[in-house]
Amino acid sequence: MTTVIIGGGIAGLVAANQLARSGQPVVLLEKASALGGRAATREKRGYFFNLGPHALYRKGILRQTLQSYGIDPTGRIPGVDGGFAIYRGQRHTLPTGFASLVTTGLLSLPAKFEFAKLLSTIGAIDAAAVQHETLESWLDRSIRHERVRAFLRMLVRVSTFTHAPERQSAGAAIEQLQLAVAGNVLYVDGGWQTIVDSLRRCAVAAGVQIRTAAPAVSLDMRDARVASAVRLADRTVVPASAVIVTGAPADVDALTGTTFVATLPPPVRVATLDLALRSLTEPKRLVAFGVDEPLYFSVHSAVARLAPVGAALLHVSQYLRPDETAGRDVEQRLERLADDLQPGWREVIESKQFLPSLTVTHAQLTAAQGGLAGRPSSRVAAFDNVFVAGDWVGARGQLSDAAAASAIDAANAILSPAEAGHHSPAEAGHYVNRAS
Repeated sequence: MTTVIIGGGIAGLVAANQLARSGQPVVLLEKASALGGRAATREKRGYFFNLGPHALYRKGILRQTLQSYGIDPTGRIPGVDGGFAIYRGQRHTLPTGFASLVTTGLLSLPAKFEFAKLLSTIGAIDAAAVQHETLESWLDRSIRHERVRAFLRMLVRVSTFTHAPERQSAGAAIEQLQLAVAGNVLYVDGGWQTIVDSLRRCAVAAGVQIRTAAPAVSLDMRDARVASAVRLADRTVVPASAVIVTGAPADVDALTGTTFVATLPPPVRVATLDLALRSLTEPKRLVAFGVDEPLYFSVHSAVARLAPVGAALLHVSQYLRPDETAGRDVEQRLERLADDLQPGWREVIESKQFLPSLTVTHAQLTAAQGGLAGRPSSRVAAFDNVFVAGDWVGARGQLSDAAAASAIDAANAILSPAEAGHHSPAEAGHYVNRAS
């Protein structure tokens, strides 16, 4: 029988490949007219717009999974030479190595020594031991100098996109910093659509049937715990021996009757202004991070092939708090940051997009829920053959790495059905009634 996967983003495509490579028949359903979800890239006159800033962790689960499929996206590691740390409106040298740490005016001499020691020992921190502690609490007891604490908050924002140190799990934050230090990231040539397209080609080659413009609306049930088919908006019925639902928690709830939205922490969001410029007005100003403000500036096309030769594509972003909304005032703040770093950019603008509330991941990793261990399992407790995958699922990885890891977990649960009936107690609270 056939496994039906609902959703054609990174999680759905990884699950499809994982199953098909093991000889399982797979049908993948995507409600949009094209695959990719938030990993889609829009090409416009030679500029490749991702949905906000994207980076592929070189030692992360997604890249390892891609390589196991024979996919190795091209790109380069972003440099930080000449980068800036912005504190109280002033640009300082971004301290990333010995030379920049010595020369930066951001930190006092004692703070520099503390920061250097932290950088040299961060890989040895036991992140698992502080999953239940907030980042702010850990910083208060572990770091003496406030500017070092502020700089670490900034590094966590950049690596996790999360701006909630009083809620965020210290262990999850440290684990992501360790991943960044261990292998850095790639900015991908041609944008993340190249990853989506490569996964699609591999899936098709392995026999996966892909249907776009095919929104799933409900599950047909064989009995109380077993789904037998997926019903589409056009009333088509797709028989299924197992189902993997990917996408947002609200989408999963609508299909399965679960209550993930009510039990999960809020999503991680950013407001981002993405600019395509015919040229840079200040070619050496490529990277800047806000230390006391949650701001991000990076010219991704200086690293990856995302713009015509001589042109530039850059991201100016603000990390949003859980209850924060972004309107024209935030867009203007981002424009002012672009004015500071690329003065005169309006005279060379080719195109732009402003995304005021871009969801980066569908649930924060909070200390209250125990960090990564508090996320729901890929197994849905009320079903024997329905599973979930996404960036908010499973105890491994963050961002796109979590999407890939949970997709693999869901696929492996289907490939090992004897284990599929085991559920953790935490999962039971996510179920109320089934969609019909």
